Amino acid sequence: MTVDSKRADSRSTPDICFTALTMVRGESDIVWSSLLHHARLGFQRLIVISYLEHDFLRQCIDKLRRDFPAVEVDLVELESQGHFGRRKAFYVNRALSLFIDPKKENYVYCFDADEFLSLGSHASIGDFFAAFLAGLPAGAREGAVGECFALPWLNLIPQRRHYAERDLSGQFLDGDYLCVDTRQNSRHKVLFRKRSGTRVHMAYHQAFAGEKDVPVLPDPETLKFVEASGACVYHVPLRSPDQFRARLEGPMRRVMIQTGSGQSPAHAELPFDIADALFSACTASQPRFASLAEAADVFGEAITDRKIRAITRFIYRHRVDVGPVLSSAK
Repeated sequence: MTVDSKRADSRSTPDICFTALTMVRGESDIVWSSLLHHARLGFQRLIVISYLEHDFLRQCIDKLRRDFPAVEVDLVELESQGHFGRRKAFYVNRALSLFIDPKKENYVYCFDADEFLSLGSHASIGDFFAAFLAGLPAGAREGAVGECFALPWLNLIPQRRHYAERDLSGQFLDGDYLCVDTRQNSRHKVLFRKRSGTRVHMAYHQAFAGEKDVPVLPDPETLKFVEASGACVYHVPLRSPDQFRARLEGPMRRVMIQTGSGQSPAHAELPFDIADALFSACTASQPRFASLAEAADVFGEAITDRKIRAITRFIYRHRVDVGPVLSSAK
């Protein structure tokens, strides 16, 4: 593991530091949009973990440092290919321990390259937290209030279909989107107070205290504040036919088998006609199927597989036009 870091001389507040961390492999179409978005939100530190594919991400880091000289940008490059899924949480939590200043009060938010934090009615992470503290009853901060903010995780479908591969323009920040989730029924990502024994789950859905995976739970005050503010995390997992194919080709080999190709799963490739039709169904302006089971009659039972339902369920979920929701942090 090689580390390349740049220390900034200033902080927006003297007693608290807000850190955002992401781990990236590829995703060159969207990663700059995501980095730019979070830098605009006022995080004082951005930690970027690059996994195997470093070239384009180095360009992003150089540009980020030029455009945001007051932000500390730390780059960690990983070369190890073994058991990555089981090691991701280790890499993330190790990076946090390396770069966070233990003499400060720290809040951390972790995100994937295709995720965008929205602070609702607040323009910056500092404003968001200051508003939370200002609304607390006297003496509340001395307790366990404000340890964890659970942020609804909302999936978006871009209404645009074609994007540049190695983008340095922030192309995802100005488009219009459809949302397929509601705040009440979504999963959550966390913004959490980073203490010496606090760790984050590999998918950033939960923070833990100590070594026995004791979850850090949001208190009523943070739950109420997040809901009142409208804060959430937007997720853009489906962006173009080629990106869709690359993401699902392995699991979707079963579709090839079910269509009678006769090829073994090890050598089968997802046919373009099936991939394109499936992408079109997942990203349609309104659902063409009432359920995943109904869609399986057309595309095959493979689309109901547990490993890919998180994507293929877009087929039947109702959409709401939410417009340019990623353009707010400028």
